Amino acid sequence: MTGKPPCRKLRGYAFDPSLSLKIDTSLINNITYRVPWEEELKPGPSGEYIEVIDFDPTVGKWYKPVDLNDIYIVAQDGLDPSGSNPQFHQQMVYAVAMTTIRNFEAALGRPILWSPRRVCDKNGKVTDVYIPKLQIYPHALRDANAYYSPQKKALLFGYFSARPADITLHMPDNLTFTCLSHDVIAHETTHAILDGLYRRYTDDTNPDVLAFHEAFSDIVALFQHFTFPEVLKNQIAATRGDLASQNLLGKLAQEFGVAIGNYGSLRDAIGEIDPETKQWRPHVPNGDEYQTIMEPHARGAILVSAVFEAFLTIYKSRVADLLRIATNGTGILPQGELQPDLVNRLAKEAAKTANHVLRMCIRALDYCPPVDITFGDFLRAIITADASLVADDDRDYRLSFIDAFRKRGIYPSGIKNLSVESLVYSMPDCTDIVDQVRILTTFLREFREEISYVKGRKDIFDINRKYIAGDYS
Repeated sequence: MTGKPPCRKLRGYAFDPSLSLKIDTSLINNITYRVPWEEELKPGPSGEYIEVIDFDPTVGKWYKPVDLNDIYIVAQDGLDPSGSNPQFHQQMVYAVAMTTIRNFEAALGRPILWSPRRVCDKNGKVTDVYIPKLQIYPHALRDANAYYSPQKKALLFGYFSARPADITLHMPDNLTFTCLSHDVIAHETTHAILDGLYRRYTDDTNPDVLAFHEAFSDIVALFQHFTFPEVLKNQIAATRGDLASQNLLGKLAQEFGVAIGNYGSLRDAIGEIDPETKQWRPHVPNGDEYQTIMEPHARGAILVSAVFEAFLTIYKSRVADLLRIATNGTGILPQGELQPDLVNRLAKEAAKTANHVLRMCIRALDYCPPVDITFGDFLRAIITADASLVADDDRDYRLSFIDAFRKRGIYPSGIKNLSVESLVYSMPDCTDIVDQVRILTTFLREFREEISYVKGRKDIFDINRKYIAGDYS
């Protein structure tokens, strides 16, 4: 008796093609993604969630769509990683986008929906039209850029000739494809998912809104690095378990950053390359950045560094006992390579911590305001979402987040003191809103009963629209 495979295995890059050309990273950069198996997957690939359309307007050419159901492709876990094969480019964007979607659905506990298209009829009535598939264009533009288009409901990836500041880091004029970077793909896919959850997060109503979009997309891309076992073990060994030091896991879009003229990755959650000395240095928050930095990407980096510091604090707490055991209580590791068993245990704890932190962040979205979000709102949402799921925070996960945000001067409004209890959203104890609360709870109960066992994404969309419109009689 045979059944549907549990997943589809597809080879790809853990980071980007440039790391496959370096001796110290070539063995860990080629990985195999495990994405949900889609029975009705068509050439493109085109499945339930996404549709890859490979037209290059620069040269006016359509590239043949890859058929991931071809028996030879299935037998070898997808096409070989290649910078010059358009079919592999299609496979890469599909694998990373589906991995990102799977992580969101696992955390939220429900299927994700793309932002609907608003259509106005001749009478002026506005209707939301269901968008079944996000379109992905791997070769949409000849430019050092990639972006999500809310109007087209599509991801558009560019390619360009590299202009490195240091030719020893990257070959000049080398064609660099943003569709081959795990970080760029995951980042843009997250933009699309966020737009499906909160379409008003593209309104620049305060300095944090657009920055939050950028930061959250970076957070998802960063923590997906920790789902690659061999990469994680390699970096644990290279840093001797100290993930606060320079490492690949905290960097975003290395090839893209170098190709546009940086001396390092596009962004780094842990540190940066000093433009004068060309040496890496760790970020040291001083509490002023949040008050002075307003550009969305740079401001978003403040939130990313806060979340990553919370992760590092939790990770250090989880591995403290392992290090004591390994060092006879001193906590100081001897010189030389770490023992493989210790590397495996440290990697296991790092992966578990990263997964928990990522899910805390994603679940927090359900507790965020639908408009005008601030970083302080996000902190309250993280604490509230986690407290509603885990009553006993015996490892101080929530305190780690509060401490990291405090160091950067990020505080929620409307609270009297900074504590877990004050950050958790609670129902006001007011007799004059009893009737309103009763109406709301009745509404939510009816909605939950109707949608609980619905699996089809189009059916979920229709139920949502009915309740939003108020026609639930």
